[in-house]
Amino acid sequence: MEKAELEIRHKQIEEEGYTILENAIEPDLIAEFRDEIHRVERERDTAPKGNTVEGFKTLRTYNLLAKSASFQKMPVHEAVLPLVEKVLEPDCLLSGMTSMDLGPGEVPQPLHPDDFVINVKRPHPPLVCTTIWALTDFTEDNGATRIVPGSHKRDQLPDYSQSYESIPAVMPAGSVLVFDGALWHGSGQNRSGDSWRLGINVQYCAGFIRTQQNQYVGIPREIARTFPDRLLELCGYALYKGITGHVDGESPAAALGVDRLVETAYAAGENAAPTISQDD
Repeated sequence: MEKAELEIRHKQIEEEGYTILENAIEPDLIAEFRDEIHRVERERDTAPKGNTVEGFKTLRTYNLLAKSASFQKMPVHEAVLPLVEKVLEPDCLLSGMTSMDLGPGEVPQPLHPDDFVINVKRPHPPLVCTTIWALTDFTEDNGATRIVPGSHKRDQLPDYSQSYESIPAVMPAGSVLVFDGALWHGSGQNRSGDSWRLGINVQYCAGFIRTQQNQYVGIPREIARTFPDRLLELCGYALYKGITGHVDGESPAAALGVDRLVETAYAAGENAAPTISQDD
């Protein structure tokens, strides 16, 4: 993404809470992701969770990095990650990856922000950045994600007993919806009759926030060792600001056995901990 375009998109997220990157992903890659999701659903005999948040006719698959090597391409994609890093910071983490295969007849999901579990006074600077990849066309008829523009600036959470005006994030397959995690949103109602709406939520958080999905436990070490360096950093195997997240004074990459990413916590340099005198 060019610098000028990056600035424009970032400004849209600051003002409206979201932006849509239309046709940002290569068609062959979208087809690959779509095929892999359907394969995983068949092999795991995936069924709806049967609740208002996860859906009654929606197939969800969590922890995608542990399911197929294909999904390693998503969190680090050059058309999306630079914007996420602009919204949060380069030291951000991958909070989770979830596919959402919305079936015909699915009811609307309650509007919510993705950072609702973070107990911080609102509004606040972005702590979560969510990207929703459209693997099929997102239309109002098949349940495109609904959003409330500007809601990331509100000082309260939505009242789930109330209804709010929202708009559908209509976009063709290959597009990516990127939004501040404080933006109110939710899956729409699938009134298509026979059309499934497939998307993948690739969510990031600030480096000091606990991730929604536990990458250390959820992704077997033998799989994590195959990840490229940037993906390992996003999964938390590097130190945050040179300090946070260490294992016995070293970055978690040491425990994983990836020596090239090993750092020493509190090492001298601009990220070192401040010196505390005996008078303090």
